Amino acid sequence: MYNFFMTGGRILVECLLKAGVKRVYGVVGTSVIDFVNSLYEEKEKIKYISCRHEQTACSMADAEGRLTDKPGIVLTHSGAGTLNIALPVAIASKDCSPVIAITGGKRRKKRGRDGFLEIDHRGVFEKICKDFLYVEKVEDIPQIFSMAYKTSIKEAKGPVMIEVPEDIWMEEKNISSIEIDLTIPSPPIPGEEEIRSFYTSLKNSKRPLIVAGGGANSEKISSKLINFLEKNSIPLVTTGNGRGCVPENHPLCMGKAGFAGGNPAADYAFKNADFLLLLGCTLSDTLTYEDTWLPSAQNIVMVNADESVFKKKYPVEISTRIHADAFAFVEKISEFPAISPKSEWLEELKIKKREWDEVLKNFSSPDKKPVSPALILKKLREMLPEDAIITTGQGTHLLYANYYLTCYKPKTFLSSNNFGAMGFGYPAALSAKLLFPEREVISILGDGDFMMTLQDVETAVREKIDVKAFILNDNSYRVLLATQMMALGISYGTEHTNPDFLKLADAFGAKGFRIEKSEDVEEILREVIREKKPCIVEIPVDKYDFPPVNTEAILGMKRG
Repeated sequence: MYNFFMTGGRILVECLLKAGVKRVYGVVGTSVIDFVNSLYEEKEKIKYISCRHEQTACSMADAEGRLTDKPGIVLTHSGAGTLNIALPVAIASKDCSPVIAITGGKRRKKRGRDGFLEIDHRGVFEKICKDFLYVEKVEDIPQIFSMAYKTSIKEAKGPVMIEVPEDIWMEEKNISSIEIDLTIPSPPIPGEEEIRSFYTSLKNSKRPLIVAGGGANSEKISSKLINFLEKNSIPLVTTGNGRGCVPENHPLCMGKAGFAGGNPAADYAFKNADFLLLLGCTLSDTLTYEDTWLPSAQNIVMVNADESVFKKKYPVEISTRIHADAFAFVEKISEFPAISPKSEWLEELKIKKREWDEVLKNFSSPDKKPVSPALILKKLREMLPEDAIITTGQGTHLLYANYYLTCYKPKTFLSSNNFGAMGFGYPAALSAKLLFPEREVISILGDGDFMMTLQDVETAVREKIDVKAFILNDNSYRVLLATQMMALGISYGTEHTNPDFLKLADAFGAKGFRIEKSEDVEEILREVIREKKPCIVEIPVDKYDFPPVNTEAILGMKRG
């Protein structure tokens, strides 16, 4: 019981404390300065991370949401500051990441007059947020925060925005107690008849395959899923958000399927299976190469805790839709007797995987000049512990990361998989290192991607976040450059110059490295890993060192 006057800012701080929030990421402004002052009172319990751009702050909150399954909190100034998080909010929305964006707003008596710093936040964000909530009265803060929290973590997870008028922060109310309600409904469980029908279809299939997505990627599910695969000898592929749900060196794991880093062996399995279980994912246009690489399976079962995905249109018929939590589903199907191994199918996929592994091995030759990123990332993976967290941006560098940085544990690979936006990878790494300071955190970025968030190297140095950023520098937007060169033989708007990244690192107070020769790779990587301060590692890249891809699928997209 309180029985004394509290400001709106203090009430929201109390809500954050009760919810177990440890960090708030943001960029301060006049519309939220009073809330930041309230956070100061609890700085030992809630760390305010001051960033140099709102995009970074929101992507850091997004990464925290992905890694903890609890909402990451971002704070933005009204108007321009809030508009700066439109992109990362969209990334969080597309990748189903729980985020609560708290934004300042115009004073209530001046709202709606198109004044200084005023923009219709709701009009901009309601299409990319799960909900938009506005605080009218100080006493409503606990209820509104509770609603935002529950909405954000309820399947499908996603971002929620709360707008707080500037005058709310310092308005006082006599408060006797602050109660928040963070309970959400228990996850849906599959029906007995659904389970029996699934098991019968699985048993009768000749070429079964599981496609695991973000909804099946957690420590809780992983061991049960592995046991189910091994018990029944069923192969598995993943989406980008599913990487790590099963160790990628497991003989039954074919790796990532689909556009932007899917491998031909996994794509082959996806296309040629006669029975598909979509576990915690959908038939996205990423998985299907924009609906041009379609499964031939006559029986497709989609299991998802988010019932809304069943209402979407898909390029092929979904035979069975099961509204269920992935963990509950795997737990139920694990109770049935083992089915007989599909030996011919398994042998066929083993050959495909062996062929792909040979392609990767040949491509990472140490004889290439300049040294190929493939060799560097292959050596890096050998030196990193299995629980290292890898973050990436978007671009050609993502292919190298998908192919050569094997995932062994759930939630050890973070990228803006479903929106394809640059600018996520470096902020995500900063957040991951704050959450898990004892683990190695590596960010693999293109020069174009890194240049969009490089100002927050200062944040890394100031906050002593020893993230290692590897910059694959080809002085271009290489995917687009390659597209132009193949189509027209020209370069227009796709090449640029970059600063000296070693001098840039030094200017910020970080440690800079450059890897140019294959014989220096291991020594420099060991030095980078030993370093206990933020690092920028430049890897000069030949523009034409393009990693192998599923050429058939890529060309099919162009024709489609």
